[in-house]
This record gives sequence, structure tokens and C-alpha cells, in this order.
Amino acid sequence: MDRTRSTVPGRAAAPQRAPRGLDLSLLARTRTGILHLHFGVRGGRTALLRDTQKAPLMVIRPFTLPCGTLMVFIVNPTGGVLGGDHSEVRVMAGEGTRVLILTQSATRVQPSPDGRAATQDLHFEVATGARLEYHPERTIPFAGSAYAQTLTADLAPGAEFAVTETLASGRVQAGERLAFASVQTRTQVNVAGRRVYLDRQRVVPGAHTRAPGVWGGCDYHATGVFIGAGDVQEWPAVPDGLATGHAASGAVWLRGAAARGPDLDRALTGARESLRRQLWGAEPLRVRR
Repeated sequence: MDRTRSTVPGRAAAPQRAPRGLDLSLLARTRTGILHLHFGVRGGRTALLRDTQKAPLMVIRPFTLPCGTLMVFIVNPTGGVLGGDHSEVRVMAGEGTRVLILTQSATRVQPSPDGRAATQDLHFEVATGARLEYHPERTIPFAGSAYAQTLTADLAPGAEFAVTETLASGRVQAGERLAFASVQTRTQVNVAGRRVYLDRQRVVPGAHTRAPGVWGGCDYHATGVFIGAGDVQEWPAVPDGLATGHAASGAVWLRGAAARGPDLDRALTGARESLRRQLWGAEPLRVRR
């Protein structure tokens, strides 16, 4: 599935200038966080076998949920990501594993005075008979920020995979909407080396954008993709703020938008559990934070 969208309502907002007297060389001292995780089966249960962590990315102790899935929180203890920062996440899920990856908090993309984007590169490898889910907290781009993310999933035949993500138009409660410089994302899923899903988004608010602009009366946007062998008979519907459907490749896509974040989150959680049950026969996720 190739879903390519470009939203360029007008001229891109100029990046914020550094205050007079500020040494721009200090702004160039950015961070590269690295997180490599390898999951396998040990004693009949999913276990984190190996990990590589480089600040500011880290994980806390894995937890096994009642359904048998191993849950891991990705933690970034800093106040957010800055222009020029880079995060690299690599995850391998071995045969028979059940892995759920969450983030502890929202990704707050801080202003970029020199115009450089904060970047994140995620790569997932899922073996036959394994299941890997990635459901991070919301991405919130602050005024003057720039963010670019690439997510690639390589699945073996018979692997199960899902990712859902949400994006805010800015710090909505502070009255900040579509004041960021740009947000770009690219999500690709391959099964046995064949691409089954591709989604590219580029949002560049401009001088002619009226908040909340590109999402009509909505400030929160959700995307997702699910891969599994089951048959979906009950589709989460548009009245709930969501739309879902099958791609020709068999991938199940998800889109949503809402004026309020909690409303979108509730609809997304319901849709996610419905699709997990139908595609995988999976028990509900009972996550305790």
C-alpha cells in the first residue's frame, strides 16, 4: 500500500532566529540516542536477551502482562528532543515472542533556532510466529520545531505487527496550533522482502494556514497499520473519529482525527483492540503505568 500525502498550504514558516549574542556553536552540540533490543523465548516466555543503550534513550525493566506479552517502556529523561538530535531504535523479535513497546511520555519536539530537524530512525525485525507492537505516546511539535521520522519493519512470513501513532498540531492547551516548521514521517512494512505498506506524510504550515488548518476542526491525528492472518469483519467506523480499511496487499490501515486528544485516544484504543482480536485472536492489553 502506497499512501503518499503532502500538505503544503503555503510558504513554510521561517525558523526562529537565535537571540543576539547566543553562540550558535552551542546549538550544534546535539545528542544521538541509541537503543538496540533483541527479544527471544527463554523458559517458554518472551525475554529481553540483549540490549544496547546510549543516553538519552533507555528502557526500564520489562514487564510481563497477564496475556503473556512482554512490555517495554522506552524512556527519554530529558525535556524533549532538540533540532539536530537523532534517535536510533533497532528491535529484533525472535520466533514465538510477544513484544509490546511503549514510550513513557509524549515526544516533545523543542524549537530549532538554527532550523535543523530532530530525527528518529526506527527499524523492527519480526520473525515467523512472533508478534511485535509499537504504540508510542503522542508527538507534540512546539512552535519553530522541525521533526523527521523513518520507521521500517521487516517481517518474516507468518509474523504479526502493528504500529499506531498520534500527532498533535502543537501545544494546543497553550493556544499553539500549527506553529511548527515541519513534520515529516515515512512508514514502510515489508513481508518476506516485499513491500506491503508505505505511508509518507509531510506537513508544512504556511502563512495562509488558519489554525487548526490541515485537519479542519481537529487538533489531533492518528495513523496506524496492522499485519495479521485473521479476517476483519467489524470495522471501526468513521462516527468514532476513525477510518480503517484493507490494502490490496492485505495490510490493514487506520486513520483518525479529533478535536480533543482524549477522544481520539479512546477511539484509537477501541479500534486497536478490535483489530488485534480479529487479526490475531489476541487478548486485550491490560497496561498498568
